[in-house]
Amino acid sequence: MPSTTVLMTIAINVISFVVGFLAYYLTSNLSSTAKRKNLELMISYLINLVLFIWVAKVVLQLPLFLSDPIAVLAYPSDAQAFYLALILLAIQISYQVKKNGLQIQNLLVNYIPVLIVASFTYHFMDIVWHDNPLAWGNFVLMILLLLLFLLLRERIQDHILLISLTISWMSGKLILSYLLPFTTIFRYMIHPLFLITVGMISLIIFIFKRKRVSS
Repeated sequence: MPSTTVLMTIAINVISFVVGFLAYYLTSNLSSTAKRKNLELMISYLINLVLFIWVAKVVLQLPLFLSDPIAVLAYPSDAQAFYLALILLAIQISYQVKKNGLQIQNLLVNYIPVLIVASFTYHFMDIVWHDNPLAWGNFVLMILLLLLFLLLRERIQDHILLISLTISWMSGKLILSYLLPFTTIFRYMIHPLFLITVGMISLIIFIFKRKRVSS
């Protein structure tokens, strides 16, 4: 049943991010107060992303939603809803940066171990729970990214760490997209163009930041 698929997807995602947040809390060198504050901020943006995905799903299927809302809500969201939700989240974060001085680099650096561990957990459960052979590529990629993060986090500056991991993730995903029938981010089937776009935006921001610092 579609509703069962939705519940299973939610359960796996929740477990994955709980493990990710727990890993962050146990491994971060920050004080308990700072870690709790960062966790609250990260969780709030994750909740907003989930809400944006549901809003995007309704908007993209508005005619069907108006005639049969259960037919829309009972099925999992697709990649288009995920893309639109990310755009909405980026707009919200940009607003928070300008209005409240949100330190987006700190947010992303804190989110890196959460996302890597959550993705690792997700693909591990996909292998064990669903016996999905296609998950092995992403599972190995997450292991490599986690090792890279642990190796570099105390050796290089945060903005270099961010671009290094982003380009490594993008490259790994692009390779998997050619080796496998498809590649996913938390079960959303991602087009290679999305990966290239994320990599290019990250690279442009990195170059702009370097030029601004040098000037």
